[in-house]
Amino acid sequence: MEPVRVGIIGVGNVLDQYLARASMHDEISVDFLADLNVEAAGKQAAQYDIPKYGSVEELLSMPEIEMVANFTPPAFHASVTAQILQAGKHVFTEKPFATSLTEAEELIDLAREKGLKISSAPATLLGGGMQTSRKLVDDGFIGRPLSAVATFTCRGFETWHPNIDPFYSPGGGPLLDLGPYLVSNLLNIFGPAKRVSGVVSRSSETRPRYKDGKRVGEIQVQVPTHISGNIEFKSGAVATLITSWDIWNASLPFMEIYGTQGVLSTPHTAFYAGEPTLRRGDPRDLTNDWYPPHGGDWRTMPLTHRNDVGRAIGLAELAHSIRHSEDSRLDMDFAYHSLEILLALEKSSASGSYVEIESTCRRPAALPPAGADDPIRFD
Repeated sequence: MEPVRVGIIGVGNVLDQYLARASMHDEISVDFLADLNVEAAGKQAAQYDIPKYGSVEELLSMPEIEMVANFTPPAFHASVTAQILQAGKHVFTEKPFATSLTEAEELIDLAREKGLKISSAPATLLGGGMQTSRKLVDDGFIGRPLSAVATFTCRGFETWHPNIDPFYSPGGGPLLDLGPYLVSNLLNIFGPAKRVSGVVSRSSETRPRYKDGKRVGEIQVQVPTHISGNIEFKSGAVATLITSWDIWNASLPFMEIYGTQGVLSTPHTAFYAGEPTLRRGDPRDLTNDWYPPHGGDWRTMPLTHRNDVGRAIGLAELAHSIRHSEDSRLDMDFAYHSLEILLALEKSSASGSYVEIESTCRRPAALPPAGADDPIRFD
């Protein structure tokens, strides 16, 4: 198919993770980089052999650009996505989709009015490790899936990230920065959610600010830094999640899925590398001779899908849906449902009660299996 010509707004820290493997996806051609800092856009364009760069206005005025990727800071996601839609172009946005349900609803209304598509990161559910995990569940290797635990914890990014303030400002925090990885991958396994309960906390009002490895001041913390909660799915399954920037280190699973006949432990929900491990039901587990975590007979499972696809697979999947007039797996309904779940965790903490989830979405279609050297297929 003719590749979809793509422009990108925002050449910050995440850009490299998209462009490093963009060339392997024939569905897209990245033709323009735009940023408020045009000089920075020029340097990245030279590094990745992108033919053109310049201002956002220049990019949005180019009729040949069909799709624009929004890699701006979270607080600007909604406004920049709206600007792209007004220019008549499809949008792939970094997570979060928006910072409020009102913003998200306005974007969806605008996209439908314009006849355009929005797709949202994270796309890690399309990676080989997660697609292999999905296939193992669908093929019945653990029986009927009943529950899961999903965690993403660390001590925060302030010692290394070059633009840290948005992470501790409204629209950031582990809820909307890390949480989308957990929720999107849980939705890929279990389908849409029914209700949630949650508890959130903030361990401090400030964090140390660093520059070149030295402490140079303080960051104002305006968001919760630890979130834990439970999700009940319409299928009847339940999941517990923890996402935190208050934990120095942990031996928690990234995501484990518990079924009637076994347990599946997935790779990290934020990355595209890694293989799932499986443990089938064992009569010894019915005794009181408990195994330590990951004790017993676990088996590393061979990948059924390519694991070197990188973040650009999200752009490629949207491009495929544009060319074939199909729904994207990461479409507006999926992004909105994921966002509603995440915001409901904080809402539940404030109210002290369950929060019913009003939206729904399709469970994303699984990708066809692909060998290590096979092209990625979306149908």
